[in-house]
Order: sequence, then C-alpha cells, then structure tokens
Amino acid sequence: MKLVTKIATIATLASFMFAGVNLSWGNSFTDDGGMTASNSWGVHFDVNDNTTVGWEGGLMVGLAGPAGSTFRLGYGDTPTLGMSYTWWEGAGTGWGTNLSTAVDFELTDGNDFAITVNLGLGF
Repeated sequence: MKLVTKIATIATLASFMFAGVNLSWGNSFTDDGGMTASNSWGVHFDVNDNTTVGWEGGLMVGLAGPAGSTFRLGYGDTPTLGMSYTWWEGAGTGWGTNLSTAVDFELTDGNDFAITVNLGLGF
C-alpha cells in the first residue's frame, strides 16, 4: 500500500511540475467601504485545458467559460466568485505574456468586490 501511495504522490506532483504555469502581477481595486488600490500577484498551474489551480490572495480555481473567459472561485480570507478575461496575448516563443482583467465578488461580506488588472508571464 505504501508503494501505491508513493507512486500516486509522485505522479500528482509530476503533473503539476510539467503543467503550464502563469505568473501574474498587477493592481487590484477594491470596494470595501471606499475604493482602495493594492498590488496583486498570483501563480496558476494548468490542470488540463479547461481548469487551473493557483494562488491569488488565496487558493484560486479557474474553470473555462464562454468566449475565452474564466470562471474563478477563490478561497482566501473570504470566499469569492468572479470572472476574468484575457484580452491580449503575446505570440512569441518561450515566455508568453498576457494582459487580463478579473472581477471578483465576496460571497460573505455583502457587496464588496475587486477589479484586478494583471500582466501575466507564462510558459
């Protein structure tokens, strides 16, 4: 049983190791009683063509949506539900660049929301 557990663990870690990775950095504008701005950063790993798992202020799961958009479910200080759209992608080889915008709504604290504009670097 221990051998099966080790093989499953190594296979799972290897699938993340060789997955597509996207690093993002940007600005987040939040409505928390008054509009505030802060830095935002994140890292996302492609699980498959339609799903990503990563960190952006908390655990973030992304699911492919219509017209190239992504549904986002966040698990941070408060759970969030949102949507993002990548509106520009570089066509170069090696490191790919992209610009995206995301809108996330907090599910527990009323009407608070955040708009994030990100520059992404991925491979």
